[in-house]
Order: sequence, then C-alpha cells, then structure tokens
Amino acid sequence: MNVSELLAAMDALAAEKPRAVTIKGLGLVHIRQLTIGEIDAQLTDAADGKSKQATARGACRLLADENGNRLLDPDDEEHVAKMARLPWRVLRNINAAMDEDAPAGN
Repeated sequence: MNVSELLAAMDALAAEKPRAVTIKGLGLVHIRQLTIGEIDAQLTDAADGKSKQATARGACRLLADENGNRLLDPDDEEHVAKMARLPWRVLRNINAAMDEDAPAGN
C-alpha cells in the first residue's frame, strides 16, 4: 500500500455511515463511530476535572441521524443532563452497538 492508497482508505473509514440499532427504551437509533479526535476530546473532558459529566458528554457524541450527523450536542447542558439521567445499561448497549462485529439492527 502506498501513501495515496492509505489516505484513500482512511477517507473511506471516516465516511462510514452510522449503524442502525434498537436500544431498549430508545427504540431505533443510529450509532456513529467516534473519531480519534473525539476520543481525545473525551479524554480531555475526563482528565481536566472541569466536567463532572464527561461520560454523558461522550455518549452525546454517539447518537446520530442516518447520515452520521450528531443529534445531541456534548456542549449543550440540557442534552448532557438528559443523557446523564439514563440507566447505565443504555450506555452499555450504545457502546456494544459501536462494535463492528455486533449485528446491525439489534
């Protein structure tokens, strides 16, 4: 693989559509893959100690429409507060849906 092939492969990965999954209590939702940049932001949220809701902010980054556009804003206090009130199992189910081996639509 040369550099241009690698860059093309990276572009293809970055353009992947979100997975449609059914989460108990939420229904059919789309889960997008976090980017490496978003992981960096999430780690910064957790490390700086300023955000007591780093996990909820991270979860807000995952829910998307069918085109991959985020539905929730991790910087919107109302969105983060609503996510923070959800049962832990919801986040576990969302995280499981990000796994490429998880069956889509389940």
